[in-house]
Amino acid sequence: MKFEASNTIVGTTSTASVAFGGDPRYFATAPKYSGVVSLIMDRGAAGSFICSGSLLADRRSVLTAGHCVSDGAGTANPISTTAYFYGGSDPDVVPHLDSAGTAVTVSDYFVNAAYTGQVIDQNDIAIVRLSEAAPLFATSYDLYDGGDLTLQDFNVAGYGRRSTVGGDLGVDAGVGRRRQGDNRYEFRLGDPELDGAFDGALDDPDKPAANYSNVYLADFDNGRRANDAACLITGAIGLQSYKFCDLGRGASEASIAPGDSGGPGFINGKIATVTSFGLTYYDYGDIDRSYNSSFGEYGGFVSTAIHSSWISSVMAVPEPSTWAMMLSGFGMMGYSLRRRRAASRAIAA
Repeated sequence: MKFEASNTIVGTTSTASVAFGGDPRYFATAPKYSGVVSLIMDRGAAGSFICSGSLLADRRSVLTAGHCVSDGAGTANPISTTAYFYGGSDPDVVPHLDSAGTAVTVSDYFVNAAYTGQVIDQNDIAIVRLSEAAPLFATSYDLYDGGDLTLQDFNVAGYGRRSTVGGDLGVDAGVGRRRQGDNRYEFRLGDPELDGAFDGALDDPDKPAANYSNVYLADFDNGRRANDAACLITGAIGLQSYKFCDLGRGASEASIAPGDSGGPGFINGKIATVTSFGLTYYDYGDIDRSYNSSFGEYGGFVSTAIHSSWISSVMAVPEPSTWAMMLSGFGMMGYSLRRRRAASRAIAA
């Protein structure tokens, strides 16, 4: 059973710019997305990279993926990182290249101590501390605490690669424009119903073994049974159930792409997951049997619920003056490049 995975918003139709016919349903210009930020990391000779992140309630912490700033807990962080916020209504603004973006430098990095550097790891989570409070227009987010995410609908947002066509083609456009879309968490890799089918099968043998029991997969559906990846893969491992079979969210269906890493998966406006990686089993639903964020591929997501205590311990306690600014600004609140080195391989299971 062959697969390819990498830590890398493509919609059912085009997520391109307005000039190239981008579908407005994927534009993420509503105020509720103003706290979804682009993170530009300077890695020196290795170049600059983009990831996504989301502003937490202390307004100094941005939640993102561990692999965006680390190759595993204890490894080097970027030379520098800048968070870019955008609160306007132009869907094609690239905040890190436009004066409309608000830049805030990152002063500190906090990577979950259990993160191994594996592509698939339930501890692929980090927080970057801003050098100053986020701009007042930026929405901050709480964590979702609703328990098991299996079969729950969610909304995902990020600044990753886009598509001028949609899931029939996959990515063919650049990064830096904020987009959003809908999907469903199909199952978590440690679901007892899967009877350990994925245990040990997704590890990079050159890294410490990771725990990924609380990693969720969401497939990219197009309404056709032939590309219902979750249904096909669970059938292939012998699960005699249609529980994980679903034809998608219709026209709003979207999936992740390189550069969306670290972005939020929202349920009821709260952060339920952090975007972690993309995955394909070529022979089980992928429309073109190529890893390119097309129909039949999966997005992989790390649950925030299992990290709520760690997140709380890392978040900054605002200074009294910061609280004053936050309170005074509440009336206004309504108003890559990066892909971790290609970690792809084929295995037989």
